[in-house]
Amino acid sequence: MDPELSSLPYPEGKQGAFSLTFDDGITSQLERAIPMMNDCGLRTTFYLGLGGEDWEERWAPWREVAASGHELGSHGTTHMCSRVLRDHLKARSLEDCTLAEMEEDIALAAQRLRQLVPQQRDTSFAYPCYQTHVGEDHNRQSYVPIVAKYHIAGRAGRSELANHPLTASLACLSSWGGERAWGPTLVGLAERCATEGKWGIMNFHGINEGHLTVAEVDFAELCRHLQLHSDRIWTAPVAEVARAFVDWREAQQLQ
Repeated sequence: MDPELSSLPYPEGKQGAFSLTFDDGITSQLERAIPMMNDCGLRTTFYLGLGGEDWEERWAPWREVAASGHELGSHGTTHMCSRVLRDHLKARSLEDCTLAEMEEDIALAAQRLRQLVPQQRDTSFAYPCYQTHVGEDHNRQSYVPIVAKYHIAGRAGRSELANHPLTASLACLSSWGGERAWGPTLVGLAERCATEGKWGIMNFHGINEGHLTVAEVDFAELCRHLQLHSDRIWTAPVAEVARAFVDWREAQQLQ
């Protein structure tokens, strides 16, 4: 435990927290990831893009996922990213967007998410492409405050750091990319969180699918480790851990 802390915001006996997150709701998540995690008693967060006229029909099968204990989170409606990730100027980018337009997008996605899973007390947001700004140069502005307005937490950019109970910004949480990661690497990150008393968040997309993939054997190794060491490592959805942080900070009079 961090020497500054006399208690931790985790269930009794847990030394750290670990959240597995998945973006875009792709096929291998339903066919591979969810059965593997359910077999190991693990609950996680899936971030869905809530745009398009058919959004409710498209994501209706995921209501069953939420009913089994997983969190459904928001990935916005447009998945707008910075133009620096492209080699053309044809598509609209974050540099072209205003804070008002971004709030309209986030608010609409949050409303649709409530319709999809009204039983969820809290919801979290995943920044598309892990980027938290609109505009560019002297007009560049953070939209983190907008995420904080509509969600208890926001999963942001990749960092070498886990989230500290005292100092983590809940609307702009650090995370690690899990694509192409080896099983021992994933296990090591989970163990680091337990050792340091912190909260780690892993980002995944496909299991043996797509260009941002992780091998099924490596993901399975992580799931088995989290199952075997559930007495020390709390594996839970992002919104659930964020709520524990909020309640703990209030109890410690840290807000």
